[in-house]
Amino acid sequence: MPMLLNELAWGCGFTMFSVIMGHLGNDAVAANSVANIVKNIIACVCLGIGTGSGIMVGNELGSGNMERARRYGDRLARLSIVSGAITGGIILLCIPLIMRLTYTLSETASGYLRVMLLVCSYYIIGKSINCTVIAGIFPAGSDTRFGLICDTVTMWCVVVPAGLIAAFVLKLPVLGVYLVLNTDEIIKLPVVYWYYKKFRWLKNITREII
Repeated sequence: MPMLLNELAWGCGFTMFSVIMGHLGNDAVAANSVANIVKNIIACVCLGIGTGSGIMVGNELGSGNMERARRYGDRLARLSIVSGAITGGIILLCIPLIMRLTYTLSETASGYLRVMLLVCSYYIIGKSINCTVIAGIFPAGSDTRFGLICDTVTMWCVVVPAGLIAAFVLKLPVLGVYLVLNTDEIIKLPVVYWYYKKFRWLKNITREII
């Protein structure tokens, strides 16, 4: 149930991102659409590592190998940082190609898109780490409540309100609003690291059935 609620909160939050960007003009919508497509394609690698992390750590916890599960968790967390940095670099390298492929965009939209892709290159690092830890390692140890609380608070108490204020109260430029809306993965990192190091997820999830 916590994971279901987490996904619902997350999905609705991203819908709000689209709603906010949709009120900033056609150029903003076009550039944001392309940037999201690129980000989601590249993020497949990070999502795969996150899913694999849950399987690998879960297998060890289910076998009672606590120390090996901890080592796997540490290695996979470090791997997520490396994979995030690599995928971010790939986005940077692909910017010239993407700009050529989207030549039909207006000059304003192209300018937006170039900066949005730069933002995506750092965003993907945070997403890689959080996908591995929050969506992979923690649930492997049956710790799903932290993800629900962390993601819901970040999305609905911080980022969505900040995005609404930036767009409709402060009336920031399009790229300023986009930057605010793409801080969710980054601002979670200190809390995620702190909680990971408490090792509450490191517990034997098996029980003998008599």
